Amino acid sequence: MTMTRTIKTIAAILLLFLSGCGYYNPYVADSNSHPITLSRPLWINNTGEIGLENTMDRSLSNWLRKSKLIHLVNNPSQADYELTGTLLDINYPEISYGNNLLANELRANLRVRFTIIDHNNKEAVWTQKNRTFTETLSMSANPITLQANEKEALAKITNDIAETIYLHIINHIMRLQKAD
Repeated sequence: MTMTRTIKTIAAILLLFLSGCGYYNPYVADSNSHPITLSRPLWINNTGEIGLENTMDRSLSNWLRKSKLIHLVNNPSQADYELTGTLLDINYPEISYGNNLLANELRANLRVRFTIIDHNNKEAVWTQKNRTFTETLSMSANPITLQANEKEALAKITNDIAETIYLHIINHIMRLQKAD
């Protein structure tokens, strides 16, 4: 009786293993696909946060270089797609309070706009006109510590934005190419 149960369990696991679960590994190019070319000019920074556009660019570069399915180019005329974006504004509302009603935590809210344009038909394939990404940070009476906490929160936010864009490209644009 336990032998039959063991065989059934092994057969079920083997069947699951062989059939897969529909997982698609975005880091591996299949033999039928060719990489898309993508240009990404430096984003416009309207936040007043010096260097945030460079942090965004590094995050995008780090994510987009993870896959062999995406080839980054500097010249938009050589690209299949172009990613443009604007860092619109940032604010730090207080979200929790401690003794004497002093803030303990802040939330960094970065509002962005970005578009991916297909150069073949000159149409936007994905547009986010007003998207806000957030990250919590600790408040500090020391301005140097507070500034470091803000920079860390912004680095996490730009990483989240870049990851969102990367996953969208892999999951949607690459599927569009396979349909062609």
